[in-house]
Amino acid sequence: MSGALLGGTTFAAVGLLFLLTAIRVFTSTLYQSLFGAVPNDTVGAIALGVFAASILAVVAAWRLGPRGSVALSGTLLAGGTLLATASHSDRAVIVLAAVAVIGGTWWVALVQSARGPSGTSPFVIALPLALVLDLALRAAFRTEMVVELTPAVALLLAAVATLVFLAAGLAWASGERQWTSPGGRGAIALFAIPALLLLSELVGADPGEAAGAGGLDRGPQPAGTWYVVAALLGLGMTTGALLLARRRPPPRFSALILVFAGSLLLWSHLPVAATIGAAIVAVGTFAGASILADTAARPARGPAVGAVALALGWVAFVAIAFVYYAYYAPGAVSFVAVAIVVVGLLAAVPLPTPRFGIPGIVIVGLLGIAVPSVALLTPPSVSRAEPRSAFRLMTYNVHQGFDLGNTPSVERLADVIAAEDPDVVVLEEVVRGWMIDDQHDVLTILSERLGMPYVFGPEIGDAFGDAILSRLPMTDVTVIHFPREPEIKHQPRGAILLTVGGVRLIGTHLDEFDSATEIRQRQVATILAAWHGTRPAIVAGDLNARPGAAELQLLADAGFRDLAKDDGADQPTFPSDHPTERIDYVWGIGVVGSQAHTVASTASDHRAVVINVTRSP
Repeated sequence: MSGALLGGTTFAAVGLLFLLTAIRVFTSTLYQSLFGAVPNDTVGAIALGVFAASILAVVAAWRLGPRGSVALSGTLLAGGTLLATASHSDRAVIVLAAVAVIGGTWWVALVQSARGPSGTSPFVIALPLALVLDLALRAAFRTEMVVELTPAVALLLAAVATLVFLAAGLAWASGERQWTSPGGRGAIALFAIPALLLLSELVGADPGEAAGAGGLDRGPQPAGTWYVVAALLGLGMTTGALLLARRRPPPRFSALILVFAGSLLLWSHLPVAATIGAAIVAVGTFAGASILADTAARPARGPAVGAVALALGWVAFVAIAFVYYAYYAPGAVSFVAVAIVVVGLLAAVPLPTPRFGIPGIVIVGLLGIAVPSVALLTPPSVSRAEPRSAFRLMTYNVHQGFDLGNTPSVERLADVIAAEDPDVVVLEEVVRGWMIDDQHDVLTILSERLGMPYVFGPEIGDAFGDAILSRLPMTDVTVIHFPREPEIKHQPRGAILLTVGGVRLIGTHLDEFDSATEIRQRQVATILAAWHGTRPAIVAGDLNARPGAAELQLLADAGFRDLAKDDGADQPTFPSDHPTERIDYVWGIGVVGSQAHTVASTASDHRAVVINVTRSP
């Protein structure tokens, strides 16, 4: 690989990692900060406005030319991401990440259109390479993005990446640059690139979703599935690199067949086979990323054709993502992205440009397979306490891994739980890899850090729900789903039932709206029907009901008692800084509680409830 090609590829790959990070930080902070405060449509409109601003790349190009406009957009991308990493204010993070997203979408369009004498786009290699680099980095940092790490480490790594980006950008800009146009078919291919990135976020590079679709992460089991599935997806990407190198059968037709067939298999939710479907999608998206970027480079007066095509692609990106997350992860929505990618691959006319030889295939394999495998074999050390005859129970709404100020806080959550040393932890709002939640897997991180196996009960799609961690054996596991409510604002909910320490434990998260007492009553009735009167038993979780509510009276009528109240510790639990509402509970029958208390921490927007549980004589 020549020095110019290496510099351009590095510049493009690092910039794409910045853009992926900025998209996740912007969407997650926007969602966490505004959820419940404004309608979902308003959140979607804000996101749409930010991504639609990508069309302004044409103005930057007109005013500054190829080098100047790429320099400006790259500065906005890297600078916005770096400053957002350093910021502690969610409002500032939203603004800075939005600047990075806007700059990043301009940068992609301008770098793609500003070609050198070779006429080759650096994204031909850099786009698929960025996908596998992103997967490897998240595996190396225990499913967390670099910017989610402790502030000092995150800033150091982000600063180093910025310097590399700057140096590579100077190398890329050293030769002659002129504007080019992709032509009609090339514009269709470029339009499909944002949809391919979204499909990768939802499926091809999301081990949490891939494992969940195939039923591999329900438990009881220790942490580790995320890394096994990440290595499987990495194997898919390595196969994609091999497909690009061989050129037989024609990669674009192979890629579109694999994307479509793999998506069908994934959303079939067949045990294990669905996870293999995700790996097949990874093959197709890796190869397709290179093919879609490999457009013709006809000399042009400006980058308008490519910039407009990509801007429309980013609008489609937001629209698909909004429907997917706002309507609780329906698999059918992802097929809109699949259809766009398939059309883009049909339209693409790949050029005979450099792709992946043997060294490239080896690099992809090391990143995609070896890094997750090493992470799997080197779990973090944990201190294990001996189980007690009376087990210690905690229930904790972990707010999707964000603190009260909407900053990623999974490590803080682990510290809060470890300090209380519970034997069993009931968790609510457990997210396992959503783009709008920074793509971290809360359950894998907590299970690893605490050395506690888990059971997971998905409620929204395959990667969001409730969980139970336990150092005691968990048996007789059942996951139930409450009947769906007709109004879209009511999220799908359910409960996990299992036996631990000789007690039938039920973990749940009831409907959140103040006016939804009748819905919560139906949900409690569903729990009691599934309980079958087995004693002793505990119902724990975020019940979203105030003391004396009718839904809690149903538990009392069934013989359950409010254990924390009986122990004189009926303290408010929400919001976590100055709690005024008691909505998190441990109710029991055939057991008694002692040393009940709430935990004063803002690592989540709720305070945890902790209680020692002993079976009644």
